[in-house]
Amino acid sequence: MTPALTLEPLSRAHLPEMAALWADPAVIRWTNIAAPCTAAEAAERLDRLLACQRGLPAPAVFAVREGAVFRGLAGCPPVDASAGTYGLFYQLLPACWGRGLGLAAAREALRRLEKLTPSLVLADTVAENTASVRILERLGFVRTAVRPGAFRREGRALDIWDYALRRGGSDGSALRDGPHITEK
Repeated sequence: MTPALTLEPLSRAHLPEMAALWADPAVIRWTNIAAPCTAAEAAERLDRLLACQRGLPAPAVFAVREGAVFRGLAGCPPVDASAGTYGLFYQLLPACWGRGLGLAAAREALRRLEKLTPSLVLADTVAENTASVRILERLGFVRTAVRPGAFRREGRALDIWDYALRRGGSDGSALRDGPHITEK
């Protein structure tokens, strides 16, 4: 049985965990983080995530824990809060991969986003990141565009797939699967 996941509103206190997450080459492989972050770069990145949700009536980005153990990050930072547009992202440590925790964390981030009354949630992933493709599609996201060769890593140009989810656009069936998530 999978232990319960807990999402904690992201804070400056999470810096050591965020620094470790963003220094892991496997974690950042499919992200816009080009190289493992130094402690100073992680602090800057964390400050940007905290700043983007300042002024929102509820948190939008969370540290993910399995039991007491830090597992990663998930959230829906605003793209244009006044228009109700947010973006979904999740970054989990390799120990979580293949266990349904990414889907569970993303699902819970979307559930918490409902407090902010979104009208549209955007996401994107590198086409070769099949785990993220499956997560987004299970959550009801629909592919809206392909950006050929838009992701460059290690001399390779890979496609990015853009996705969107309109509020109420999923039948909710995928929302019943996976590990239980508790409030924090």
